[in-house]
Amino acid sequence: MKKHAGRWYGGVLILLCITILVALMAGTTWISLGQLGRTVGAPASRDFTTVFSLRVPRILSSLICGGSLAVAGALFQAVFRNPIADPSILGISSAADFFKLGGAMLIPWLPGRSWVMAILGGLVALMILTSGKALSNPYRLIIVGVALDATFVGLQQLLSSGATQVSQSTFNAMTWADTTILLILGVSGLFVALILAPWANYLKLPDDALRNVGIPVSVLRWSLLLLATYLATSVTAIVGTIPFVGIVVPNVARRLVGHDYQTLLPFSMLAGAWLMLAADTLGRTVIVPSEISAATMMAIIGGPFVIILLQRGRVLHGMSTH
Repeated sequence: MKKHAGRWYGGVLILLCITILVALMAGTTWISLGQLGRTVGAPASRDFTTVFSLRVPRILSSLICGGSLAVAGALFQAVFRNPIADPSILGISSAADFFKLGGAMLIPWLPGRSWVMAILGGLVALMILTSGKALSNPYRLIIVGVALDATFVGLQQLLSSGATQVSQSTFNAMTWADTTILLILGVSGLFVALILAPWANYLKLPDDALRNVGIPVSVLRWSLLLLATYLATSVTAIVGTIPFVGIVVPNVARRLVGHDYQTLLPFSMLAGAWLMLAADTLGRTVIVPSEISAATMMAIIGGPFVIILLQRGRVLHGMSTH
């Protein structure tokens, strides 16, 4: 842990609280602090419906999705030893989206269909990624991932009669039912991730060194991969594909709090939650009464970040110190 990690934790918690308050107030209708206080005691009012039926589910959903995607990205990077590994770049999110669409068309009667099919799609993409020689070269892994992503996006367009797919990954109209599912899936996955954080630290060592001290490398690696896939596809099942959260947050977190995953994962969870909420709040207020989707906002934020990361050679540095 870096010396000033505690300050960064405090800073992100303050930002999180401020952004939650702004998200409660901002929107098509501005609700002041005084109105918020009065709203709690007026369940029959329009402001109460706006806050507790529309804004609170949206805020909770964005928080859990941001934390889940950030932690998923950090886990993929730990296993693949590649600081730009991310479910959206590796094709896992697009595979989950494609299978979710296929499930809606083929088995609409199946309870929990979206989540089951999204998980299945993520596992298919993961198997393809890990079945060849991509793991031996971090750049080859990313190229295979990008090809997988393009393939599943193309298949999704084909399945929907070739219509151009504009990302609708947004938290608009999130219901309490959707939010409850996200909370159950996300909180359980994040809880397990925090418990398994030391396992990610083990992967910094060579496989031979781990085997010499009796650590089952394959079990460790696959446990973290499956957990990361679970977190990423759970978000995709309910909200859709949201890019770059898993790249931006862990890479910034390493610079702020260090490379110890017992510190990095909880910080990434908090920072990812804040980033997603900030992006969603900005997207729904910048062009009121219309809005910009969370996926579009993250593409605007994350795309330049990855370009800068690559141009400055941070990826090579990250591979050596990861």
